[in-house]
Amino acid sequence: MTTKQSNFLILNAIYLICIVVTSVVSFTIFNDAVVSVAFWINLLASYVAITAIWIYVRFILRNLEQVKRFVPGYTALGVVAVLYLLCVVFYSLFTSVAHLSLRLFTLVHIVTLGLALVLCGIIMIYIRNTQRHEAGVQTKMVTLQLIEKALQQLHHTLGNPLSSSEDVHRRDVKSLIELVRYSDPITPDSLTYNDHQILLDIELMNSELANQYASGEGINSERLAGQLSLLKHRLSERNRQLIASKS
Repeated sequence: MTTKQSNFLILNAIYLICIVVTSVVSFTIFNDAVVSVAFWINLLASYVAITAIWIYVRFILRNLEQVKRFVPGYTALGVVAVLYLLCVVFYSLFTSVAHLSLRLFTLVHIVTLGLALVLCGIIMIYIRNTQRHEAGVQTKMVTLQLIEKALQQLHHTLGNPLSSSEDVHRRDVKSLIELVRYSDPITPDSLTYNDHQILLDIELMNSELANQYASGEGINSERLAGQLSLLKHRLSERNRQLIASKS
């Protein structure tokens, strides 16, 4: 049996013990009110609160790595579940006198449960939005890293320069690598397509250059110089727009 399975068995055992203890305590302390509707409402609410905490802890155990990345949000969910349980325990103190205003007692339970569900919903929306934002940021960072790797491959493809023009091209590519390396990877969505297009164009340059070397015809120095100049302009313009969007 794995440690994870063992943890789940222990958690399930604790859950069953809590349900049993809650039932015993409720029937023992409020035995005079067992026939009342308020008693059963409170007991059912107690089961719901305990079950919610049990489900929450199971989720934490199953998705520990995900939870570590969004600790504040998942902690808030746990706080809401615990607070709901405390409210139910507090309401249980008035079970014996709830017959004086059963509607109010029931309404308080419904409102409390509703507030807990609304808060959990808001927190879940926050967590989902944060996850999407983090995923977007990671994608943008990876794209810029891929652009740098593609440029490094282009630098490698040029190999040992056979002419002064090839040496100039290698230096141009090296300067582009430095330009990308120190660029801000967190781009607005409006520039995301542009980054992907730059990556595709560099990969196409790599393929074209490799084919020229393979055919033995040598590189088209004038064309390559124009491509590198255009690429530098596009990267510089990207960084300019990025600075402008954050100012």
